[in-house]
Parts: sequence; structure tokens; C-alpha cells
Amino acid sequence: TTRGPMASRTLCALLVVLLVAGARGDTNDAKGGGKLRCRPIRGVVARAAHLRPRALLRRRGRAVAASGGTSTELAAGKAALEPSPVSLGWPIFAAWAYFLSVSVTAPAMPAFVNSMVNEDRSTRVTPEGIALKGSLESVDQLMTFFFEPVWGAVSDCVGRKPLQVLACAGVAIGWGTVAASQSLPMLIAGRALDGVTSCMLPICQSAVKDLSTPDRLSANLGTLQGLALGAAFIVGGIAGGVMTKRLQPQEVFAVASSIALVAGLVLSAFAPETLPPARRQARVDWAQANTPAALGRLCRTKASAGATLALLLFWTGLNGLQVNLFNYANVRHGWAAGKVVGLTAASGICLAASNALGPRLLAPLIGDAGIVRCGMVVFAAALVGMGASPTPGAFAASVLVGSLATMCLPPLVSIVAKNAGPNQVGAALTALDSASTLDRLVAYKLMSNIFAAGLESGRPGLHFYVGAAFVVVGWLAFEGLAKGSM
Repeated sequence: TTRGPMASRTLCALLVVLLVAGARGDTNDAKGGGKLRCRPIRGVVARAAHLRPRALLRRRGRAVAASGGTSTELAAGKAALEPSPVSLGWPIFAAWAYFLSVSVTAPAMPAFVNSMVNEDRSTRVTPEGIALKGSLESVDQLMTFFFEPVWGAVSDCVGRKPLQVLACAGVAIGWGTVAASQSLPMLIAGRALDGVTSCMLPICQSAVKDLSTPDRLSANLGTLQGLALGAAFIVGGIAGGVMTKRLQPQEVFAVASSIALVAGLVLSAFAPETLPPARRQARVDWAQANTPAALGRLCRTKASAGATLALLLFWTGLNGLQVNLFNYANVRHGWAAGKVVGLTAASGICLAASNALGPRLLAPLIGDAGIVRCGMVVFAAALVGMGASPTPGAFAASVLVGSLATMCLPPLVSIVAKNAGPNQVGAALTALDSASTLDRLVAYKLMSNIFAAGLESGRPGLHFYVGAAFVVVGWLAFEGLAKGSM
């Protein structure tokens, strides 16, 4: 009984060290002479990215000078000529470790929530447990929706590294609080804190933008999505499933907290800053660092508005697949949960490979617009196939084809990043992720209700057809707005 308080005090002390080290490390990086500068992560990830930072930054500087850029842009180009140790491996590592800590908890959370509401503390599924789990997810996502644009604007001013450390600290404390939860208010507080600091993906995407030339941005964002997110959810899901069978749910959350803590310490001690001082905002514009202003920023150009609509409507269809997959596969094809987990793992592998390789191989041939067009058309067709498939094999094939079609997501993010205002990439990408969070909140409820209505009317695949219609509308919006103005 004494281990809990002692572990909590130790965790808090380490988190203080993490945050202080992160702030000092960023200050040293900004001055250019800090002791914490080091060589970046090398090896397979760096070679897969084909990123040579010094040559890349020299090309960026020459391109800015040749284009007759503004004095701010020319200063940024001059700063970019300096040798930089930053590798694409660093934002990939940050995102991978963060989402690994998130994904290992997925198998344990339902059992833990059920035990909190059942009088006998059992983990059996009950309506009260399902409702509480949904409420916790809503609290997390609502906090993300409101706070993420703030962190994006801050990152444009202070750099990406402090926000990466903040995200790791928040998820470490959040999962640590859940692990120590003995009451419902404490559990809700832990999920709310995680949501408040949840900004890792758009901050890492912004870091990739800092390191990429325009012609390589889509490919490098695809590498981030594939190697970081795809691999993290595959490895984390499997590891979490194994741990959930062997450990108590609270112990799984403690492991997740430890992963985030170690990642934050590594980032604060070793990771270099990707955004040089010459390319930062002079100060945070707090009047614009809010959700309504951030969402308005996504409509700054026709290209950005078209790409945003396409991405959100694509995610509406994808969210309908995700939220109903287990129940649909059971009702329509009689699959047990284990078989669905296997399909999910195969789908994750396809998604990771298509995001990492698709933009890199296809962009030189058909461009970002061509990748978006192909991805959205194929995904709409795959959703129709999922709803119409008469056999389990055809259904699984449609899911895998749909996973391959997600290669259009990195180019859509790339278009939004390229159309961001001067030194406002972080603000634009966190606004995009915030909009995606709202889309997920709405789509989960909408598609669940459509699935329920389809079951009652004898058309269990109805939500797939509706999702395909959303995707088609998104494709048309892209063709009408973004493609013509790129």
C-alpha cells in the first residue's frame, strides 16, 4: 500500500526535471551554443526519409533568395544556410513514442472503466461502463479541440521542442493519474489533462515542415504518418493486448506513463530544435490563438479550404468504419473479436506502408493532386465494397484496399501547411487537427446512429454508403477549390 504514494512522488519529481530540462534545452538550442546539442537519430529511419538536412537547408536558402522573398524570408533563408544537425528521425521518434504510450492502453481501458462502475468491481461489459468510456473520450477530445490551437500558436513563437516535451509530460501525468485513480473525479481529471496537452501530432507535422523543401513535404509527412503513427499503433496494440492479459489495468497505465516519461526526458535532453529563431513569430497573437480564429485560418486560401474539406470528409467516412468495425463484422459476418483484431493489424500495416511509400513514389509521377484524387475515389469505392460484400473475404479485402487509399492524407496536410501564413505553420496544422477532433466527435455519434438505423431496417451496411457519399463530396470540394488554385 505504500508503493502508490512513493511512485507518485517519484513520477512527479521526474516530470519536473523533464519540464525544466526541456526548457533549458530549448534555450540552449536557440542560442546555438548549448551543451545539449547532439547528433540526430540515424539509421534506418533517416535513410528511409532520404533527408540530408545540410543540403536541404542550403537549397531552401537559395530558393528563398532566388524568389525575391521578403526581408523576413531572406533572413530565414540566411539562417537556413547554417549547418544543422536536425534529422527527420527526431519528430518521427517523438510521435512514435507518444502514440505508443497511447495505444498500449487501448485494450486495458474498457475493462478498467467497467470495474469502476460495477458494484462487484468486475470487468464485465455493462451499459454504464460503455457510457462512461464514451464520456471519458469526449472529455479528452473536447479539451484537445479547445486547447490545441493555443499550443500551435505558441510553437510558432518558442519552437517545436518545448511543446513536444509538454505533450509527453501531459500524457505521462494523465496516465499516471488514471493508474492511481480510486474515484471517478480523479479519473476524469486525468483524461482532461491529457486532452489539454494533446498536441504531439500537429507539432511533429510542423517540425517535418521545418525540415522539408516543398517538393519533399508530402513524402516526409507520409514517412511520419507511416513509420510513427502506423508502427506505434501496431506495436502498442499488440503489446497492450499481451499486458492486459497478464497485468492489472492500472499497471498497464503505469507502463504507458513510464513510456511517455522516458520519451519526454530523451527529447528534453537530446532533441534539437527544428524551428530556428529567424523563422519564429516575434510574439504569440493571443487574439488568434483560439479555436474559432484557428478554424478560420484554414480558409485563408482556396487551396487550404479545399484540402481541409477533403480531409475532414474523408475522415468522416473513415470514422464510420472505425467506430462500427467490431459490431458490424460480428453482425454481418459472424466474426469474433480476435478475428477483427487480426484484420485491424493487417489494415494498420497497409496504412503504414501506403502512407510512408505512396507519396514518395507517386508524387513525382502524378503530383499531390493526383494522389489525393486517386485516394479519395478508391476509398469511396472501398466503403461501398465494405457495405455490399456478401462474404467475409470480400469485406476484408475492401478494408485493406481502403487502408491503402489513406495515402492521400499526407498530401492534404502538406497543402494546408504550404498555404499557412508566414511563420504560422504550427497554428495552421494544430487548427487542422482540432477540426479533425471535432469531426471525430460528430462522426462517431452520427455513424453509430446510422448503423443502428440500418440494422433496424435490414440494411446493416448503410453507414458505409453514407460514408462513401461524404468522401465523394470531399473529392468534389477538392477538385473545385484546391486543385484549381495549387
